[in-house]
Amino acid sequence: MLTPREHATAVNKAPIVRAMTALLMVISILAATIRIVTRVTTVGSFSLDDGLVAASTVLAIIQSIIVIFEGSAGLGKRDGLNNYQISLILKGQYASNILFITVLFLAKISATRTIRSMASRERQRLILITEGVISLWALGSIVASLFECSLPKPWDYIHGKCFNRALFWTVVDIVNIMTDIIITGILIDMFKSLQTSRSKKFLVIGVFGCRILITPAIICHIYCFRKATELNNPVFDMWAPTVIVQVIQCMSIMVTCVPFLKPFMDSLESGQMNAGDGLQTRTKGSDSRSRTGETAGRSDTAPRTLRGITTLASNASYRRQNYEMVDADNWGAKKDKGTTATATAVTTEPSHPWDGQSHTSQSVLVHQTWQVEIERQNSTSELTG
Repeated sequence: MLTPREHATAVNKAPIVRAMTALLMVISILAATIRIVTRVTTVGSFSLDDGLVAASTVLAIIQSIIVIFEGSAGLGKRDGLNNYQISLILKGQYASNILFITVLFLAKISATRTIRSMASRERQRLILITEGVISLWALGSIVASLFECSLPKPWDYIHGKCFNRALFWTVVDIVNIMTDIIITGILIDMFKSLQTSRSKKFLVIGVFGCRILITPAIICHIYCFRKATELNNPVFDMWAPTVIVQVIQCMSIMVTCVPFLKPFMDSLESGQMNAGDGLQTRTKGSDSRSRTGETAGRSDTAPRTLRGITTLASNASYRRQNYEMVDADNWGAKKDKGTTATATAVTTEPSHPWDGQSHTSQSVLVHQTWQVEIERQNSTSELTG
């Protein structure tokens, strides 16, 4: 027999916890799946940053399932819970908090791994320092969460003796915001020199720097968690911080995947670009032959498309040569007229993160065009044996 559907009321927020957690879990899965499938089909490889996103998504799924079980056990209900249900809820919160921090850690490291492959040597050092701060933050937060209350029941913050949990999560959230700001600042500094229209520059910075949008949700978590710990019924009042945690977790995965969605990257592509300390658009004109000749000899200013950035990030470059010649079989039919033959060579060099002799990136794509004019002489002026 089917049980009646449970509805959210003023004294029962458990349906909201379950529904929001399931919805945000599905969104995270879709975002990660689209990123991974797009990268594999377009680039043909599965890099470290993709693996980190996949791992964070798997842990997010496990964390979300635990939270859904918490809602089924009665998280968000004001009355009618027995000791067994309360124990299940507290144990679930204990495990889900540790998984939540781990998910954020993997998502952040995935983002830094991506931008590190595009950054100059000086910025790489800054990114390594940032990764160290993120690692220390995650490790310290996980260890503190493991022992937030006295043994043998470190999950029981209702009857056990615990440290100031509100202060602890405030510090965790503040450092979380700081690391997101640092990552966003590095990205903005990399792309601010992009030589293109202001609107397109803002669009690129906005896509790669959308991680900063998580900050309002983190601030809400600080407020709601502190408020919940000050009330007399934490099992009921913790429903709001729990939902906000799911929002933060989902957004952390999404913002890591957004820049790699192929349709969006295709809309940003605006021709050949150079990447050194920034990105510079290469102008094409009637004198493109001389410019391409100069560009071919300068590996530190090799052109690169925005799609090439993601290719470099995954280290999936390869060498390819393609030559096309104009058919010249019918030149003999033309007299006293100049005939033009064009040869195009496209070479993709192996992508290494950095040139050992400079702070600029190595050549990713070299496009050279030669135009040769062949003038047919009159038969009277041709050489004879």
